[in-house]
Amino acid sequence: MPRKQIDPQHEGRALSLLQLKYSQRQIVKTLKNDGISVSQRTVSNIKRKIGVQRNSTEKIKFSRQRPAFTPLTISKVIQKIDVEDPPTQRSIARSCHISQSTVSRIIKSTNFVLRKKYKVQKLTSSNIKKRCQRARRFYRKLANHRYENFVTTDESWFYLNGTEEKRKVCYIKKNNLDYERMIIQQDSSRPKGFMVWAGISSRGKTSIRFVAPGGQEKQMIYHHDSAPSHVSKETIAFMNKTKINYVKPQEWMPKSPDAAPMDYAVW
Repeated sequence: MPRKQIDPQHEGRALSLLQLKYSQRQIVKTLKNDGISVSQRTVSNIKRKIGVQRNSTEKIKFSRQRPAFTPLTISKVIQKIDVEDPPTQRSIARSCHISQSTVSRIIKSTNFVLRKKYKVQKLTSSNIKKRCQRARRFYRKLANHRYENFVTTDESWFYLNGTEEKRKVCYIKKNNLDYERMIIQQDSSRPKGFMVWAGISSRGKTSIRFVAPGGQEKQMIYHHDSAPSHVSKETIAFMNKTKINYVKPQEWMPKSPDAAPMDYAVW
């Protein structure tokens, strides 16, 4: 016949009396006065369970765990989330020796909120200067529905290690939504990989590596970026010789999501 389990609260009372050096007989009598009926054998089992003998000087260890929601734990969690690239809640819970649900409750109770970072182009001082000089002139080329005659193409490297160990999320205060850590700057440098080519215009997109056949007979304006292969003398000479209408290198808008949809919308 299975042994009857003692109530956890009653076990806690017995443990507290053991800590006060009560004998087993005294514990049974004291609990009986409180309306709790236990035997000396049950008290003995509790002592054996925690490894404490009657004459031992070792402190009794209570089975009830210390609350995890302490000011020290809250401070540790905040220090880990209030950074540019915070760790995951699972790793925070592991390092602080608390549950993941406790980490989540601490984040909510301290008025932090999870936000996904936005990708933005990384601008140098030279990029900014060129954009200021060329923006108005380039806008005039696109105005009055002339943008419908532009086709912009680009090639792109595809690779697996593009995250650069940057977390795509961060934690911020709910009253501070405009926060610098909510962006991920995209650098132009690319590691080795494989390259594909495509284009896009107001009439749609091209196939990968080659332009789809057909379409209306209309003079289009070739819009590409200022990569070395695009602005080389041989490339410029070929486009001039074949009478391709194209955006000149000195007209190209660097690092512009609006003028380079292939970089910032397609790839």
